[in-house]
Amino acid sequence: MDQVTQNYEQLPGKVKAFFDRQYRDSYELFDASRNKRTGLYGDGYYAFRENPEDRCSMAATGVGLISLCVADLEGWDEHAAEKALITLRCVLGQIEGCKPARDEKTGFFAHFIDMETGENIRSEISTIDTSLLVVGALIAGQHFKDRMPELGQLAQELLLSIDWRVVVNDKEKGIINMVVKDGQGTAPLPAYNEYVLVSYLALLCQPDNQDIQDLWHNNFAEERIKELPISHYRDIPVLADHPPIFLSSFVHQFPFYLVPEYATSPTYREFYANACMADRLKWKELSDVPSYVWGYGAGPNGGLENDDIPGYHADAIGRSPGNIASAYIISGFLPVYPAGIYDMYALYQQHIPYDTYTNANDPEDEQKFRAAYKYGLHRYSWWHLEQPNRWYPTHVTLIDWSSMLYGLCAFKRGMSFFSDRLVRM
Repeated sequence: MDQVTQNYEQLPGKVKAFFDRQYRDSYELFDASRNKRTGLYGDGYYAFRENPEDRCSMAATGVGLISLCVADLEGWDEHAAEKALITLRCVLGQIEGCKPARDEKTGFFAHFIDMETGENIRSEISTIDTSLLVVGALIAGQHFKDRMPELGQLAQELLLSIDWRVVVNDKEKGIINMVVKDGQGTAPLPAYNEYVLVSYLALLCQPDNQDIQDLWHNNFAEERIKELPISHYRDIPVLADHPPIFLSSFVHQFPFYLVPEYATSPTYREFYANACMADRLKWKELSDVPSYVWGYGAGPNGGLENDDIPGYHADAIGRSPGNIASAYIISGFLPVYPAGIYDMYALYQQHIPYDTYTNANDPEDEQKFRAAYKYGLHRYSWWHLEQPNRWYPTHVTLIDWSSMLYGLCAFKRGMSFFSDRLVRM
């Protein structure tokens, strides 16, 4: 038993009960967002309208596959393997009436597609969303390999169906193309960011391509991590893409869980802990904010929109309109800050008792509160929690919610859940 799983076993009874409920709900939200026929997953779960929504996110579908592995491990869903099989068959165009939109020349997927037909819904062909889909498939293929070998075969088929060469923009500087259009890579983005995952999958699929080799080994290999761009918060070095600007904390979390070398790298773990500490300390600079309120994540700000607060925003140090905190970011950092579970419990106990909240004086408030936080803690405005005009999040985006699932799973099961299911190059 590693130290992280010991932390779970040693939780006080009430905290463990909270943990177990939030952990289970981190899967249930994904299951509620899944299309039963196609196995595709919606972009988000909506508090005040019917679910699942019509718009599938390919990134969310990748995380949905990982959620099925967690549910199978924990014994929450006896049909998890069959559900994963439907999803992978659909992704590969093997479900009647649904052909997910892809770039014809390279095989990369559209970001958003119709849940029933697979038609592109006015979105780009995305290298990162395709990568999140593929890594979810590979994890599912590994997890279910003994009981359902077909899943592993389909995952490999998916990986090999994509021409990853177009992701390389500048192999010396680590610049990766975000978008594919008519078989060509466009929209270059410099390192460091979540696109480390794109480079990892490119090398996994096409290890003999020199440009792909150079992209990884010149920029993202374990021995190169310390050479990536850095922003400093006070005296804390934090990985970045455009120093001195900081990235949203989810950017640090995705490679930690989904890139094998990063999941086990002491160097990356140190930078990961730095990102966590910088996030926490920046929130402490705000007045009248308890220490358990923190988490610069991405997500919807619906209901708080004005000229300064967009409907969706990737919050970060120095760029957080409305100062919205994301509890799932705390969860994502649990492997390096296990005390964060007590921050989450304090938030639940003091302000967002999502499964016990009542308001006899205002039934409408109770109804909205319960709907907004049906599956637990996510985004919230500290300044609105205790106000009569309380802000109710309209929905939670699944790709951002993934940090909740990953962190709670790692807290209970250890990072081996991810490292054992990820294919190394």
